[in-house]
Amino acid sequence: MTLSVPNIHISGDQSELLFTHEEALSWFVSLQEEYEASVDQLGNCSLNIAFFTKTKMQDMNKKFAGKDNPTNVLSFPSNEDIKGVRFLGDIAICSELIKDEATAQGKNVQHHLMHIFIHGVLHLLGFDHAEQSSAEQMEALEVRVLKKLGVADPY
Repeated sequence: MTLSVPNIHISGDQSELLFTHEEALSWFVSLQEEYEASVDQLGNCSLNIAFFTKTKMQDMNKKFAGKDNPTNVLSFPSNEDIKGVRFLGDIAICSELIKDEATAQGKNVQHHLMHIFIHGVLHLLGFDHAEQSSAEQMEALEVRVLKKLGVADPY
């Protein structure tokens, strides 16, 4: 099986960016391998990732989720096809909150970031954690992908 390389666009202030394009591709491909082995084929796809401050994330969380507090990640699924490429959607990540959470939880910042990245992509793919059964399925997939990447179970 040959996986197609996704098109990932990363934006944000340079001081906020916590990973490189190459790292994002590597993490996505690990997720893609597990996803395609257990769920469905992704095919050619693309997504956007943007890094924001706590203030901006709080504004977006209030506007889009009705919650007046900052959050580590927001996902905006699309599932549109643009010139034969499945556009998965947009992911917003809060660098400051990722660092704060990792420190508070005694986790490696990069490992926590990898988890949040994978979590955000899974939301783009239709997973959620609103109900116990879907949360368990999402978490199990996250754990399998993170294990492939050498990251311990975050739960």
